[in-house]
Amino acid sequence: MRASNPIVGFETFPRPANGFWEHQAVGIADIKSWLFFYKKFPKWYYLYMKNNEQSELRHDLLNGNWVVICPKRANVKNLKQKECPFCNIEKQEKPTLIYFNGKEVDNFDKWTTAVIPNKYPIFSLGKITEEKAENDFYLKTKTSGFHELVITKDHEKTLARLSLKKVKEVIDCYQKRLLEYKKHDFVKCAFIFHNNGPLAGASQAHPHSQIITMPFVDNEFRLILDNAKEYYSRKGECLQCKTIELEKKNKKRIVFENDSFIAYIPFAPRFIFETIIAPKRHEPYFDQITEKEKEDLAEALQTILSKLDKVLKRPSFNFHFLNAPYGEDVSCFHYSITVFPRLKAIAGFELSARMEIIKMTPEDQAEILRNK
Repeated sequence: MRASNPIVGFETFPRPANGFWEHQAVGIADIKSWLFFYKKFPKWYYLYMKNNEQSELRHDLLNGNWVVICPKRANVKNLKQKECPFCNIEKQEKPTLIYFNGKEVDNFDKWTTAVIPNKYPIFSLGKITEEKAENDFYLKTKTSGFHELVITKDHEKTLARLSLKKVKEVIDCYQKRLLEYKKHDFVKCAFIFHNNGPLAGASQAHPHSQIITMPFVDNEFRLILDNAKEYYSRKGECLQCKTIELEKKNKKRIVFENDSFIAYIPFAPRFIFETIIAPKRHEPYFDQITEKEKEDLAEALQTILSKLDKVLKRPSFNFHFLNAPYGEDVSCFHYSITVFPRLKAIAGFELSARMEIIKMTPEDQAEILRNK
């Protein structure tokens, strides 16, 4: 059974990891202390409150999309750090999961992969959930959510250079956290993603992934789901399963294949060398992956990242999981992972027409990666 949103009233307000309240009930002494702090150090008080301001989701009426307004993340990339925060992980937020050589452990005495709350989260647990309109026109909402980091210990090694056991350990963490998130009613979608390098938006050089939950399905993902449902209603089969069948017959766009997964350049890619990794077994939810499939996914993901490193000389890259939303019938959906190198900025035509210009055929891209 999925747990409801924990926000049910002031009396039971949970304490956020970096929140304003130190206790569930606020006493007179606490209020006096904060008033003194505000009068004595107004600039520091303002910065503290800005850093703890709750994010807003705002709806764009013109295109139907949502954006996250999150002022406290404004200076994340500008933080001056003398040491890598993830190499000193014991100084970070309290971990939710720690692994050491494939086994779950309780502390950082020995660790190889860990999951911790993001110090500058987009969404946090214990935050007030509310929805309101501005001038009875614009819609904005605040919500609880998870925002966590999955960190591997080695500062220098990306997933392409780790052992397969270590990559599988990362996948174990992904699965275990999604199984926890789905228990909560305020989690509709969970996005697993990995940014590596400056062009991919990475704010830390130390390799890490992120997981963010959302309370609804965004516009672009809804379009993907609707396409899958529409195809299924016409043909009675999964769109991704059919794509895999055709790619296996065609062979020209396949980059890698093992018992459980196939990796291929899509027929119409958004980025050059974009690669989709899809399970051969039909499954809407990544968190239902088996042990054998996790081993095979580790091999597929590492192989694709290694090939991109060799061909493009260790480029910036992103990868993300497309996992079915919770709480609705998505039996026709098929989860997948998309990997794409970031080689250049998105230009005006791509932004205005929402159409990519790819300067090499997908078939040639696949051949180059296959031969590396």
